[in-house]
Amino acid sequence: MTASQPPKSATLAPSPRQGGRGISERDVWTAADTLLMSGQRPTIERIRQQLGRGSPNTVSPYLDAWFAGLGARLSGAGSGVPGLPDGVDMPEPVARAALDLWTLVIHEARTALAEEAAVQRAALEAREAELAADREALEQARAVLHERIASAETAAADARQARDEAQAQARRAEALLIDAQADAVASRQSLASARDAAQAMQEAHASHRSDWDVERTKLAERADANERRLMLELDAARESIKSLQQERKQAQRQLQDTEVSLNAMTEAQHEMRSAKALQDAVIARLREQVSTQEALASTYQSMLAAPLASGPMAGRGMTQGVKRRLSSAVAPTASVLRRARRP
Repeated sequence: MTASQPPKSATLAPSPRQGGRGISERDVWTAADTLLMSGQRPTIERIRQQLGRGSPNTVSPYLDAWFAGLGARLSGAGSGVPGLPDGVDMPEPVARAALDLWTLVIHEARTALAEEAAVQRAALEAREAELAADREALEQARAVLHERIASAETAAADARQARDEAQAQARRAEALLIDAQADAVASRQSLASARDAAQAMQEAHASHRSDWDVERTKLAERADANERRLMLELDAARESIKSLQQERKQAQRQLQDTEVSLNAMTEAQHEMRSAKALQDAVIARLREQVSTQEALASTYQSMLAAPLASGPMAGRGMTQGVKRRLSSAVAPTASVLRRARRP
């Protein structure tokens, strides 16, 4: 089929069907023939305007049937118009109108197809652009998602590291707490030991004082009997004094060490203050005793020198009593200080 030749497949025109809904197929065909004869292309809107009624859904199938039977109807009339198929005989005006209509229909069909193809092509291009934009947005979203996943993994790693560090710090804090508790227990034990030592020192001091009183009484009783041993005892007393001085220095060093220890323990435990004060009092009492014994020894030495200067006989009689008293005084002093040095 060409643009100038109508289709040859149909030889008989179909008969119009009687329809409902207010209009019939014949009404539509009549209106289409009228439009065609006036040189207008039959359309649904033109037929509805021509009839003055009818819905597009009713007119459309009737109009399609009119176009389908138009070729058979035109071929049944026949004419000598150029461009008509052989054997087609119809009036020349109708034939020319049919050819013009056919050409117009083909042109409009091609134009419609071109427009539809352009619309579809534009829609396809728009769709491709949308797909490209969607693809680009998807790639961007994927990149952002990858970045978020990497950030989440990094944050998770940091969180795990922080958790491990927190656990390590907790373990260290627990170890420090255990050590502090152990130190506290040791401090309490040291405090108890210091209390016991102070109590023992008090008891020893009381015992030593009692012993010193007894020894002092014995010193008075033995003074006359120990005159001959005065010189030897005096030397022994001097050596004892030297030893006492050394022991006193050692006691002072021990006292200093004890004071340092007590100061350290005082900072940790408040109760050590009373023990330290008690120990200081005991040590002061011991120092007073040592000073007293040293003064007593000095007095005895003066007493010993006085009788010797008066004469041999007077000194001899005086010396016997002084020796006994000095010997009795020195011996208890050394005994008391030795006991004081014992733990």
